[in-house]
Amino acid sequence: MSEPTPQRLAAITVYGDRAAAALQQVTSYLERAGVAPEESQELLALIQAGAVEGAQGGVLELAERPPQDSTAPAGQGWATAVQAAAAELAHIADRTITRARPAARPAAPAVPPAASLLTPIDEASQEQVEQVLAVAERIFTELTGRADYSREASLETLSVVLTAVAAEDQAGYAAQLEDFAACHRDRLTELYRKYGPGGELAVLERSGLIDQPESIVICERLDAAPMWLQGAWDGEMEELMLERFTELWRFGCDTPRRTQPSKPR
Repeated sequence: MSEPTPQRLAAITVYGDRAAAALQQVTSYLERAGVAPEESQELLALIQAGAVEGAQGGVLELAERPPQDSTAPAGQGWATAVQAAAAELAHIADRTITRARPAARPAAPAVPPAASLLTPIDEASQEQVEQVLAVAERIFTELTGRADYSREASLETLSVVLTAVAAEDQAGYAAQLEDFAACHRDRLTELYRKYGPGGELAVLERSGLIDQPESIVICERLDAAPMWLQGAWDGEMEELMLERFTELWRFGCDTPRRTQPSKPR
């Protein structure tokens, strides 16, 4: 593979300069439109991260095109290097979003603002975990046609996620999940179609959660109590997994989220 020419390197520098100027211009437009600066930062970071992940596909194609006349060991080394580069691009995309967030919003409390009206729980009962999983499994299979998931992983994840449901809501949560899935059926279907195994945008390991039925519960909690979910998740599960899945649910689908009618307690 030939070395980049000085002209090519100069062009890359120009792109960077132009991008910086464009970001400043777009930020100015958004501010004039009344968009809060912190929201503008996060939106622009998401666009940048999306561009990086888009470039990842081009990098992965290189794995199938090793330099001509390469020996077998050299070809294997080439493929390994390409995979490492692609993985680093994913990390760069994640860091781009993460760095935009400290200024975008302050650290969230582990419980929702109305916590004084709700009773947190320390642990979900095994019976509750099993009941909610049964509902999630049925909905997941209906939407995806798949049943090749890890039930053990589902039980482990739900034992954490369900601590983000108030004690007052635990008894009726399975029915609440049914209502959520019915209200957002089209959006959930798009999510799994695009990013699930074999999906058109399923690149590397975007998020292990997309393969699992508990992802429906996580989508519901992301809409209903995102701060509480984050507080329950932190320190218990892999942070990056929830981070990447959250981006898919919030920004990765064209189908709009519908507003569910609130129910009296």
